[in-house]
Amino acid sequence: KYDTHWNQIGSFIGSQQIAQTLLGTSTPLSAVSIEAAGPASGDLARMLNMAAEYSDDTEYVIQNYLPEVMVTTVDMNEDNSFAVFESDSPNDKTLLVVGDSFSQNLKYFMPKLYRKTVFATFDTYTEALLDEYQPDDFVYLEDSKATPPFFAHLPKDLHPAPIPVTKAMLMKNAPYLSPMDAAPWGLSPHSLHLFEQLRDKAKVRLSVPTWKEDYFRLTGRQTAAECLEKIQALLPDLPIPVAPRFCTKIREVERYMILCNAPFVLKTPYSSSGRGLLWVEKRKPDTKTKNWIEGAFNKQGMISIESGLDKVQDFAMEFYSDGQGTVRYEGLSVFNTEERGSYTGNILEEQSTMLSRITRFTGEETYSRIQEAVRSVLQEVYGSTYAGCIGVDMLVYRQKDGSFAIHPCIEINMRYTMGMVALRLFQHYVAPRAVGDYRVSYEKEAGEALEKHRLMSETYPLRFANGRIQEGYLSLCPVTKDTHYRAYLLLM
Repeated sequence: KYDTHWNQIGSFIGSQQIAQTLLGTSTPLSAVSIEAAGPASGDLARMLNMAAEYSDDTEYVIQNYLPEVMVTTVDMNEDNSFAVFESDSPNDKTLLVVGDSFSQNLKYFMPKLYRKTVFATFDTYTEALLDEYQPDDFVYLEDSKATPPFFAHLPKDLHPAPIPVTKAMLMKNAPYLSPMDAAPWGLSPHSLHLFEQLRDKAKVRLSVPTWKEDYFRLTGRQTAAECLEKIQALLPDLPIPVAPRFCTKIREVERYMILCNAPFVLKTPYSSSGRGLLWVEKRKPDTKTKNWIEGAFNKQGMISIESGLDKVQDFAMEFYSDGQGTVRYEGLSVFNTEERGSYTGNILEEQSTMLSRITRFTGEETYSRIQEAVRSVLQEVYGSTYAGCIGVDMLVYRQKDGSFAIHPCIEINMRYTMGMVALRLFQHYVAPRAVGDYRVSYEKEAGEALEKHRLMSETYPLRFANGRIQEGYLSLCPVTKDTHYRAYLLLM
């Protein structure tokens, strides 16, 4: 009564439900012995630092479950988050169980049902376990309290109500569902394989994109640099920065630093969103910089280098490619970053108002010309090969004479982007004249995110107009004591 987890009785019942599903056999509770093992407290009491005061519950132990089967612990790490068991079970198959702390007590029972049983948590599970142990059966134990209540507790005034899509829902309703398209956040062989497995398992009419070798080239910074040069050719009268230089040797980097003006930005060729980059303030790399460069060479074979700009405002243009030769402009995204480029959030407001944040520096004509030039280049390079969202990161920067200009192609994101998320959130869920932010935040200490979530919920209550948010705070994900990252809307 003081703990949120299964005790051994609950775990036994759960293990037998799993056994019945996977193996077609199970042991009833009446066939084992249940013994009281002494007083117990629980995680709820420990969270209140009152385990001593609330310890009058009873710990129960299951005895005499398959006593003829002997289990041996082959491997277990210090915090019990990974374990391998072997037994002399007549079932010669291997089981992999992935779960959170709710799966811990299953270790008393599941290893007796398989010749080999592997337990991993969400933190210790990797795809390599599938190759190493080749499991015949797989159990994914998710805390069902986490996600469904989050959707169930979303404000009833919010329209249209988001609906989570689960494998179980797809399998149950497969005959009645219309044909659907799989739209992963980003394309990779692995993500497409997961959708193919879902399609085959649920037997739904799901169209899954095919991986193309060209995608690897199109997602790299070299392609973005080539696009920048094409944009420059279309807009020769605009002050557009030169494309970055790609280097495979450290002496090439040092030569660039001697010839060009500091500061410099070094980037790995396959990175985005503020990751895989290093700012260098001086014209000679120090030991730390050289180590970073050598590490990047070892991992990706090259880096790019360019002079840093005096940034005034980050923004992006969002596009959609139909894969049939047409790319269309979807909208503007104005976002904020930390000092060195890591994304923190997007501004939410009407497109016309957002546009003025950029055009007040450069004028509407310049913006429109850049928009069309970028769209034309994307259509040439991506339009007949890739179907999906494309976000092109840009920025307004201050030139040496004090005037402003636009860098029209810092990087190209061949995927769904946070900017597109912000665009769609505003279109579907935010009142037309509302102004606010879509933010992603990180709190280092456990419980800090939950405390801020509760404070903001109380401080900024939601108000709606015709099913859309007019003002207030709305979390876009469940927030618990274990949460460190949050995504949320704040309309003021």
